[in-house]
Amino acid sequence: MKNIVLVSHGDMAAGVKASLEMIVGRQDQVHDVSLRPDGDDRQFAADLQAKMKTLYGSTLIITDLLGGTPGNVSLKQYLENDDVQIISGLSLPLVMEAALNPNATISELIATGRNGISDLKQALTATQPTTTEAAPASGAEDLSQYADYAGKANVVNVRIDERLIHGQVAGIWTTSLNTQRIIVINDEAATDPLQKSSLRMAAPSSMRLSVLPVDTAAHNVESGKYGNQRLFLLFKNPTDVLRYLENGGTLATVNVGNMSYKDGTREVTKSIQVTAAEEEVFEAIAQRNVKITAQLVPNDPVVDFMQKLNH
Repeated sequence: MKNIVLVSHGDMAAGVKASLEMIVGRQDQVHDVSLRPDGDDRQFAADLQAKMKTLYGSTLIITDLLGGTPGNVSLKQYLENDDVQIISGLSLPLVMEAALNPNATISELIATGRNGISDLKQALTATQPTTTEAAPASGAEDLSQYADYAGKANVVNVRIDERLIHGQVAGIWTTSLNTQRIIVINDEAATDPLQKSSLRMAAPSSMRLSVLPVDTAAHNVESGKYGNQRLFLLFKNPTDVLRYLENGGTLATVNVGNMSYKDGTREVTKSIQVTAAEEEVFEAIAQRNVKITAQLVPNDPVVDFMQKLNH
């Protein structure tokens, strides 16, 4: 496993590491070294050397600022060491790619860092809702041409996440499962052009995206419209999951990821808060022989959600 050492002026490196682990879970191969506000190049050099002595194998140093003390000291100490690579431009997207894709080249990592910079307002305006799949204007779409695939949808994950497409979904789950299409299943999102554009921006650029009402999604998936594509079904809440089932959709398992605090909720896991009404919905889903699990990121243990809910 490649070691990653984040170096910075002040607490930036520690903050990026903390943010990374909030999104993707514990990353034991990622370390941080800081130039303290009361420190100097000698303090930083000593701390960096001490950290590097504890590591084995190849190491990637990511420094915050081109020409700054952390970068200059790193170069001075490890310029001749072929097992150490050094790049500047410390950012969360860059570190996430380095942590989750240890085979990424330096050029690919630099491209990831650059691609993480965007004028969000301009990008949102430029993103057209037509990049997402639209529901038919009237009546149900005729999907008879896909009959060979009916009932054989290649669903790689079904997740409840009220944030829909965000770091954990776009950066970890869909990539780790080699997803080819994300299907966001929510009536409100399907009819809101702004939400559609935001979801398109958040989704990996190479991945297909459909944003559909619940009934349309159930019809399309069960009819085989997506052939052998690896599908990631994404719901905002358990009520939409139950409606999907009531509309003829079939699900074997559902993973509950994030449901935040609301008035009247109780904590099931650190990332999942449910109301009494939502508990009843989960019970109704489970009664349809759907296994419900809780798992924030792929490297977390899988928890029996209903057992946790009824504990």
